[in-house]
Amino acid sequence: MLARCLALCGLAALCALTALAACSRGAAPDEEFRIGLLVPLSGAPSLVEAQRAAEALVAQVNAEGGLAVGGRRLKVRLLVADTGGQVERVMIAASRLIRQERVSALVGPYYSREALPVADVAEQSQVPLVSPTASSPQVTQGRHYVFRVCLVDTVQGRVMARYAFEALGLRRAAVLYDEADAYSGGLARLFCDGFSLLGGQVPTRETYPTGASDFRAQLARIRASGAQALFLPNFTGDVPRQMAQARAAGFAGVFLGGDSWSESEAIFGLPQAEGAFFSSNFVSKAFAGQRAQDAELLKRQGIPLDSVTAQTLDALGVVLAAAQAAGSVDPVSLCAGIASLRGYEGFTGRLSFERGGDALRSAHVLVIEAGQARSRKELEPTP
Repeated sequence: MLARCLALCGLAALCALTALAACSRGAAPDEEFRIGLLVPLSGAPSLVEAQRAAEALVAQVNAEGGLAVGGRRLKVRLLVADTGGQVERVMIAASRLIRQERVSALVGPYYSREALPVADVAEQSQVPLVSPTASSPQVTQGRHYVFRVCLVDTVQGRVMARYAFEALGLRRAAVLYDEADAYSGGLARLFCDGFSLLGGQVPTRETYPTGASDFRAQLARIRASGAQALFLPNFTGDVPRQMAQARAAGFAGVFLGGDSWSESEAIFGLPQAEGAFFSSNFVSKAFAGQRAQDAELLKRQGIPLDSVTAQTLDALGVVLAAAQAAGSVDPVSLCAGIASLRGYEGFTGRLSFERGGDALRSAHVLVIEAGQARSRKELEPTP
């Protein structure tokens, strides 16, 4: 079963929370492997299915007698904290999990804007953090205890720029992004840099404030620029409205996006989204062998195996596999175990940590056709 698959809070607040987390943590009970899950459950979007998937994995491991670590069988205990998608809230939750609950590792946060400050706490506390989806390059930069299983934005930006230029033959691409969001702004910049290096032109780079709903002025400028494509590295609360307003403004080019579009029915079902392309960490497919049995188990429990749940399972699976490899759930040993993982077979593909905290992994380009996202190209990782 699943167990067998393993083999902008202020500066003052940040400093205070970091200091608290760095206090003496004490020892966790020997019979337990305590892992914290930082996941947004309240607010929008809610990733409750990610929580359910993680709990299903842990339940299966425990049903099989626990995790074999250093000659012992340890019960795995998952401590879930609802971040509510708020930076201050996730900081408090991370500090509590590390200092009071004495977790050996953290899975999450999911968003770069949350992962960036929490990464500082994890690093100074020497507790490994594995994010399923936080893709900003800054999340892992200069840190030894922070990892991710998703594509880093540097790779995503390069993949989408190259696909637009070489596969689609586009030469002029505009961007529209949330000026205050680390993921959106970072991916926009990396796409523009990659596209320009290939010889493409970026006639206009348009921004908007978080929470905006009217993009007509920016889209009018984009249409007037003669752009053949519009890159929208934004979240699903904004993209549908942006697509609809772009078409209403007379933009007839191709829409491009990042992995924030993954598994979004709000985007896939839009008539304006037909023929749009985006990068993804996960492609739904028929799994073979043990992985097929695991997928079937999730299906029986009514848990969708989509991009977010798959990456959650991979992040948690990496932590469990590292404990087995290290023979310990001590945070320092666990960190070394994650850093030494090679060829971990996850739901999203084969993962290796050969370049610090960023997993070496393949990337996918998907196209939206008839209300569904279909795989168009898989790009193998390069060391």
